[in-house]
Amino acid sequence: MLLRKRAWDIMNEDFSTIDESASLSEAIRTLRDSMKEAPENQIVVVKKKNGSLRGVVSIWTMLKAVEDMVLKDEDLSLTEEADWDRAFKRAGTACCSASLDGHIEENLTVLKPTDPMLVVLEIFRKKKRTWALVQEGGNIIGVVHLNDVYREVTRDLVQQF
Repeated sequence: MLLRKRAWDIMNEDFSTIDESASLSEAIRTLRDSMKEAPENQIVVVKKKNGSLRGVVSIWTMLKAVEDMVLKDEDLSLTEEADWDRAFKRAGTACCSASLDGHIEENLTVLKPTDPMLVVLEIFRKKKRTWALVQEGGNIIGVVHLNDVYREVTRDLVQQF
């Protein structure tokens, strides 16, 4: 059964997208909202103005932005004189109004819908990614998460033994 599965069999067709002109706070909100429906979701697909793919903003790139812009802010030092609430609010405002430009991943893992499960598994293993986009005819039609691959691979193993 596993050998007959393809990327399209396990991909999620419901995934979040934002325009490349969106702010970091819009990306954060979009990902948080999508995680309410699909907790394993870790990415937001970023599209150019013409609708084509620009890249992805992942949970890791967003956390790195928060760390760089908020948690490492010089006003949030470990001194007794620091006004933590004011400094955190200022740093958070700066972070959320930042553009996505420096945070978009463009080195993407892309699958074809017809890629067999063994190819999907090999790509995930080699690239050490927890997600991959499924593209057909230049359009993103779905996202495969590592959880999806794990469920499919282990389903047949558990049933056989």
